[in-house]
Amino acid sequence: MNRQLLWTDDALLRAITGGDAERDAALQWWFNDQGLQNWVRQYALQHGGSAADGEDLYHDTFITFDRLIRDGKFREEASLKTFFCSIAKWQWLNRQRKMGRIVATENAELPEPEHFTEHDMYDRERQNIMERMLSSLGDKCKRILTLFQLSYSMKEIAAEMGYLSDQVAMNESSKCRKKLKLVIENNDELQDFFGA
Repeated sequence: MNRQLLWTDDALLRAITGGDAERDAALQWWFNDQGLQNWVRQYALQHGGSAADGEDLYHDTFITFDRLIRDGKFREEASLKTFFCSIAKWQWLNRQRKMGRIVATENAELPEPEHFTEHDMYDRERQNIMERMLSSLGDKCKRILTLFQLSYSMKEIAAEMGYLSDQVAMNESSKCRKKLKLVIENNDELQDFFGA
């Protein structure tokens, strides 16, 4: 039987957070996913990186992905592949920021990970709508809520945003979440789409 058929997101989560041979098999299967590897490499290339950068990005993303899953940071609001790709994007942005490079990602044409299911397409559509809604809230709220969605702690958000304390980050995050809630509540189509 093809092992790939057994690896649903739920099965992968159980295996990765479990242990021993099942965990190793799940991580090895995930690590060898050619679609994800190609997507991450292409993302790096399309954003000013080299083939070696793409390889490094994939390895760094894989390590972070494993850690976040084990730490219970995956909220199951999207597919694991969408989660992985989001980690790759933020790993790349943070790396470029540390090197003092300005990275334009807003209008970049992104390659699509291969073998996504219809459910994953819905997740991407939902993500695109969320991206537009966040943009409508302004750059500050968009950044805060994106970091929050990626499971950054308030301390990390404070550092990223240049706030004096994690309490300031918490207050700003709360204001932005309220603004986002109002946007959704005032739009019937968005309420239907997000199940509000």
